Amino acid sequence: MTDKPDLKVIDNKPLTIKQQNFINEIVKGKVTSNKEAYCKAYEVTMNKDGTIPKWVEVEASKLLADPKIAQSLQSALAKKEDRLLASSLRVKSYVLDRLYRESQEASNDSARIRSLELLGKSVSMFSDVVETKKERTPEEIEREIEEKIRLLSDSS
Repeated sequence: MTDKPDLKVIDNKPLTIKQQNFINEIVKGKVTSNKEAYCKAYEVTMNKDGTIPKWVEVEASKLLADPKIAQSLQSALAKKEDRLLASSLRVKSYVLDRLYRESQEASNDSARIRSLELLGKSVSMFSDVVETKKERTPEEIEREIEEKIRLLSDSS
């Protein structure tokens, strides 16, 4: 997560229901833009052609610039990220636990072997990828670039 300034809000008034709805629409992630979130939260009447009125973008930007809204949005997004991380860690732990038990208790050999294989893959035990990093000097890189430029200009 990127380092963001710690927002301090002096205004102690709670968010309005519509402001909270605006934040919730953004956090849910089902809207494609802040304008759309504003329209849903504030029940904006669309233009006759179904488009979002132009003034909505200004109002949505004003809301996002409000420190109280920004802090609440930042907090809500952080909580959502924490819940997702915790959820994925729980699932991973559960799957690994079940594979471990299956590797010991399965009634047939093929199920035990498959469980062990998946456990091994979960820790990259069978990875055949070998990374080699070739160090080059700046002079070598410069020569290679000059060579490529020469080849490109010769082919023109």
